[in-house]
Amino acid sequence: MTPDPEGRPVGLFRPYERKTTTEQERPHKRTRLVPDAKPQRAPRTSSTSTSPATPTESEARTAPSRTKVTRRQPVRKTEPTLTRKQAEAARMERLHPNLSPAEQRKANREARAKARFEAWDKIEASPERVLARDFVDTRWTITEFMLPLMLVAMAGMIFTITDAMVSFIISIVLWVLLFLSLINTWVMWRSFKKVLAQRVPNAITRGLMMYMFNRSLMIRRFRRPGPRINRGDAI
Repeated sequence: MTPDPEGRPVGLFRPYERKTTTEQERPHKRTRLVPDAKPQRAPRTSSTSTSPATPTESEARTAPSRTKVTRRQPVRKTEPTLTRKQAEAARMERLHPNLSPAEQRKANREARAKARFEAWDKIEASPERVLARDFVDTRWTITEFMLPLMLVAMAGMIFTITDAMVSFIISIVLWVLLFLSLINTWVMWRSFKKVLAQRVPNAITRGLMMYMFNRSLMIRRFRRPGPRINRGDAI
């Protein structure tokens, strides 16, 4: 017992109090979970209704299927399948072919020729050489008549070998023609340099003069690469 502030004794424990009959018999309330009401679905309309089917639907039901199914036929092998060892040997043969000395020399020649042609095509495709070819092909030159006249002069010297005077005249004509062709090439080169400076600045001119001379010396039909413009066309 512990005294309170007023001096009255107070018990440590609360005395037992008996519940009344009404409290004992009172039913306990329980919480019941009621699920949400499910939404009602609309009744389905039967496909076999009394309404008559449209002509399109009836035709679709009665029309036969026109889809043609094509079946792939099996492909038969023409030769037996290689074994793993044979396939490896064939692959190594392609990568490292076993050639005889003659075949190896032939392959080397073909490789060198291919590399030479590729380098030649690369040089011929340069803009300065393309312009030089067009500059020569668009005009008449004295040099292009040199080769035919030289052949005629050689034939004339053979038939007139006994006549020294005729042979001397023919040789003089050839020398004059050569001198005129050189002058023609030099004049053409001077005109070409002005056009080259305008069209292809800072172009390499080394060997271009001799290239133009060889181009003009060859008969037009046999020039390679062939002419792509006609005589008198603007370049």
